Amino acid sequence: MEQLPRNFCWTKMGAESGEQLELIVRRKEWERSLGKGLFFWGIGQSLGGNANLAMRTGETLKVLFSPMISKAKTIDSAPNETVVWSSFVDAYGEEHPLPEHILVTSRATLPSGRRKEFHYALVCRSPHSLATPGQLSVDPSLICNFATNKPLGASQVTAIVRNSREQQAVSGKIYPVSFFAELVQPYFVRLSAPRILSSIEKTLLARTTESGAERTWRDVVTSIRQAGVKPRTQKPKNLHLFETVF
Repeated sequence: MEQLPRNFCWTKMGAESGEQLELIVRRKEWERSLGKGLFFWGIGQSLGGNANLAMRTGETLKVLFSPMISKAKTIDSAPNETVVWSSFVDAYGEEHPLPEHILVTSRATLPSGRRKEFHYALVCRSPHSLATPGQLSVDPSLICNFATNKPLGASQVTAIVRNSREQQAVSGKIYPVSFFAELVQPYFVRLSAPRILSSIEKTLLARTTESGAERTWRDVVTSIRQAGVKPRTQKPKNLHLFETVF
C-alpha cells in the first residue's frame, strides 16, 4: 500500500499479557507462517457489525497495526494472571476450537478486578512477513468511526474507520503503521473457553519467543492449547473459513 485505504480497520498494539510488543509480533509472524498467511490478533472489544457493513462497499478491508505511543498500563505489562483462549463462538452461538496453529492470550481480569468473560480476535491474512517495514502513518484527526462518522474515542484501541481525506490535519499524535494485513471471513470472532496459564506454561512461552525458536513453536502451541481441553469428536463446521490459502 502506498496510501491509506478509504476504509480500514485500525488497531493500536502494545504490551499485553505480560509480553512485550516485540515478542508478540514475533510469535504472530510464526503463526502467520504456519497458517499459510492466517493469524489471529487478540483485541479487547467487539467490532459489532461494522466489519460486515464496511465490506458491503465491495472493497477488501485492510487492518493496519500501529504501536501505541503511551506506555502500557501495569495491568497489561505485568498482569497477575494470564489466560489462553481455546475456542470461538460462531454467528449461530456454537462453540468451535480455534485453528490448531493459533494461540491467543490475554490478561485474566478487567480493570475492575472481575474475571474477563469475553475477548475477541481479528481474523487476518497476509502473504508478507510482519517484519516488513511499514511506510504509512495514521493521523487520528483525519479518521472517524465508519458507522457513525464521529471521531474515535480516547479508549478506542481497535475500530473500523473512514479516512476523511477532505479534512485538514490537526497538529497532534501521528501513529506509524508497523505492518498491515487483510481481514478475512468471519473478520473477527468472540473467543471463549479461557484457561489460566500455569507458571510453567508462561515460562515456556516466554523462553521460546525470547530465544527465537521458530522451529519448536508448533509444539509449544500444541502443548499449551491441548492442556485441559476436552476431546472433540466433531470438526468445526466453519473451519473451512480459515483454510483458504493464497
